[in-house]
Amino acid sequence: MFAKGTLSKLTTSKKLLYSALAVGTGLTASTLLTNNSSNNAVYNDPSKPSPVDTTDVRLPSRTDLLSKLKKTYQFDVLIIGGGATGTGCAIDAATRGLNVALVEKNDYASGTSSKSTKMAHGGVRYLEKAVFQLSKAQLDLVIEALNERAHLLYTAPHLCKILPIMIPVYQYWQVPYFYVGTKMYDLFAGSQNLKSSYLLSKSSACEIAPMLDSSKLKAGLVYHDGSFNDSRMNATLAISAIEKGATVLNYMEVKQLVKDEKTQKLTGAIVEDTETGETYQIKAKVIVNATGPYSDTILQMDNNKNGLPDMFKKEIETGNLKTPLNVITPESISKEVAVQNPNMVVPSAGVHIILPSYYCPSEMGLLDANTADGRVMFFLPWQGKVLAGTTDIPMKTVPENPTATEADIQDILKELQHYIKFPVKREDVLSAWAGIRPLVQDPRVQKGGATQEVVRSHFIFTSDNGLVTIAGGKWTTYREMAEETIDEVVKQGKFNAKPCITRKLKLAGAENWDANLAALLSQKYNVSTPMAEHLANNYGTRSPIICEMMKESDENKLPVNLAGRENESISNAHVGYDSFRYPYTIAELKYSMDYEYTRTALDFLMRRTRYAFLDAKEALDAVNGTVKIMGDHLNWDNDRREREKVYATDYIKTFGV
Repeated sequence: MFAKGTLSKLTTSKKLLYSALAVGTGLTASTLLTNNSSNNAVYNDPSKPSPVDTTDVRLPSRTDLLSKLKKTYQFDVLIIGGGATGTGCAIDAATRGLNVALVEKNDYASGTSSKSTKMAHGGVRYLEKAVFQLSKAQLDLVIEALNERAHLLYTAPHLCKILPIMIPVYQYWQVPYFYVGTKMYDLFAGSQNLKSSYLLSKSSACEIAPMLDSSKLKAGLVYHDGSFNDSRMNATLAISAIEKGATVLNYMEVKQLVKDEKTQKLTGAIVEDTETGETYQIKAKVIVNATGPYSDTILQMDNNKNGLPDMFKKEIETGNLKTPLNVITPESISKEVAVQNPNMVVPSAGVHIILPSYYCPSEMGLLDANTADGRVMFFLPWQGKVLAGTTDIPMKTVPENPTATEADIQDILKELQHYIKFPVKREDVLSAWAGIRPLVQDPRVQKGGATQEVVRSHFIFTSDNGLVTIAGGKWTTYREMAEETIDEVVKQGKFNAKPCITRKLKLAGAENWDANLAALLSQKYNVSTPMAEHLANNYGTRSPIICEMMKESDENKLPVNLAGRENESISNAHVGYDSFRYPYTIAELKYSMDYEYTRTALDFLMRRTRYAFLDAKEALDAVNGTVKIMGDHLNWDNDRREREKVYATDYIKTFGV
């Protein structure tokens, strides 16, 4: 959050401290009132629906959605891109009464939206820049994100939780400096502040985080942000949009934008189903480009009179079902380029690693405020592990499958060793990945400089041909970005639309949510506490559907890595304690295919669950079982099954193992 200070900063912070102390007292009272208003209903009233009542969820199949796509003469809006922003736009537009189509060339959250820091946050580092650079743009970004942070906690309480984060303090002068900073963070959140920040003594900080090197520790400052499951949030947005009437499809690649021959105005797009090769011509009154780091490809189509992208020679398309298996390797996957010469997007790679749980407190994150190059480093409890990162590395091209280099991994481990008293080991890295931040700037502005200096705000503009592009921003502000984008869509299409209602919308799995859902699941279905908590915190009130599947068949209770090995002896199947370490079952896999549009093994192992993100080696052991269940369920032939095994295995091997 904060760089190393100077004596002048200390003087300033002393002046601000007295104001912050007064503000802090008021914030504490208001926070108590706000937090006490949460839903803690006890379900002993038969007139109230129970969160463990089996939900009658009826979603259209992929075949149904493709049929709707083909039969619809013209959509009001076609959204290209199924990440956080695209699916956010789809649910916003659908709830305003527009006829919506969304196409995603891969899977929901297959790009940047699954590779974030998993934080719903205002951005503490931007606040410092706002203060010391007197930057209104930075301050506006912080305030916007703090407001939207509260929305994430409301709209999907099963996926987003409040997380306290400690800043270890190693210099006495930093105590008032950090204290003022965290109190200002509380202040700018206003009525939507999560909890008040507070100061910890050295002994209290060491008690909470015994892994910290206490030899130079002076104190700890604790503030609060949100932590969430990004790819599950993305899939939930897509599902919620479908439930609101939108036609949302993954594995549909835009090949060409269609234009009016006379005016060159956009009238639709030609899209290919990458599973079957069948093409569809979609007509739409307005088209939205919400493709994040890949925005320049769609902009190239918009600028080309024939609606085609700039062509460059690709060595290999590893995700193509027609690519020979013998040329698919972890190396070829990591080298594949998506955009050769980005013009609007300023690509920057952010690397994260996953470590065992003993690297930070189980209920509190740590923030490294003084890295060697001035970046901020987080060490956060997430899904029973520790997420550490991130780097900020400028790139010249946009890779199709960005990967973490060994140098990136070592950089994070080296930084972590400054704080941890026991040896930080490379073999403790369970997984490592890279994501491309969709930083943007006006294409007319000269590029250059460090990406840390680029404001992470979003950018919306409409081209002369009518293409509405939304890029930049961050996960936390997806809803506001979507609202502003659909406002522009309504303006361009001259639609008589309803007002935006997404601020008060509950997403799929949040209906009738109760904080005691895990306990209620354990009582009703006799599932273990860890399993009940896993289901409650990932599927919310849709969990009973998975529990009912478990009741139907003992096979459905098995971990996916044991699928197809039910009749083997324990010794031959190599079954041990680790076979049951992760809660990902056959029932969960079947649910994801029936209710969450899972189409490949990687969809399940990386995005509907976080198996490969949490432990790449263990996820590799689950590939065969996942392919076996999916192949039987989706009627894959032997060639497709073998392709899934090869590609999933080689892809997961790029995750630092």
